Formats: sequence, C-alpha cells, structure tokens
Amino acid sequence: MERNRNLWVIRLLVLGVVAVGLHAKPASAQEFQGKFTLPSEVRWGLATLPAGDYSFELDEANPKGLVSVCRGRQTVAFVMPLDYGDSESKRSVIVVEAGIVRKLSLPQIGMDLSFGAHKPAHRAAPREEELAQIIPVTAVGAAGR
Repeated sequence: MERNRNLWVIRLLVLGVVAVGLHAKPASAQEFQGKFTLPSEVRWGLATLPAGDYSFELDEANPKGLVSVCRGRQTVAFVMPLDYGDSESKRSVIVVEAGIVRKLSLPQIGMDLSFGAHKPAHRAAPREEELAQIIPVTAVGAAGR
C-alpha cells in the first residue's frame, strides 16, 4: 500500500515538472517591446486599428516573429509577418501604405518584418492611392543582441 502511494506521489511530481516546463519560455527567448501612435485608422493583418496609442511585443522565440498589438492593457491583434529580414532602417518605424501596415522596422534587433494586405472574400470598392505614412516606434524594452 505504501509503495502505491509513493508511486502516485512521484507521478504527480513528474507531471507537475512537465507542465511547468511546457509553459516556461526558453532562457534564450528575447522579446522586443515598443509603442506607437496611429494618426488615423489602419488595417494590420485581420485587425482594423482606430487612431490612438498602442504598444506591441515581438516574440522572437516564435520563428515567424508573432507581433502582439495592445491598446491599453487589452490585446487587440496578433499578426504574423509574411517575410522578415535584416533591418535596412536606421530608426524604428511602422510603414503604412494605403491604410495598411506594410512594414515594421526594428534596427535595435536587426529585423524588418513585412506584412501583406488581408484579402476579404468580398470585393471592396477601389480606394484612392495614398502616400506612405512613416510612424515612429519608441522602444520600451529592447532585447540586446
């Protein structure tokens, strides 16, 4: 009887260690946090973001670079880039073309993330072309490389 109880306790401890390990971030995982202000409404992935103040976090542990966008304390979007590469910019910016976020440049961590337009199932009315907007990004907690 005592042996069964000891095996049950050991199994429970192993299960607890495995559960904690699955939820822990690797020590090498780095994140980049920033903030920005949108002067007008934009589309970023599937999300439509009204003008206002936002923050974001780039999870570099995710090989595709998942970007979490927050307004206040509420997460309003999760966006995956179409492509990423070495940063060509000297400052952190978000590039908006025709009301759509196209690029997030983060030279502090040496990355440029490219985003595409969401293509809705229905046809939208044609829009007048706009010049690109460059929106500055302020680093909140840059991971050092």
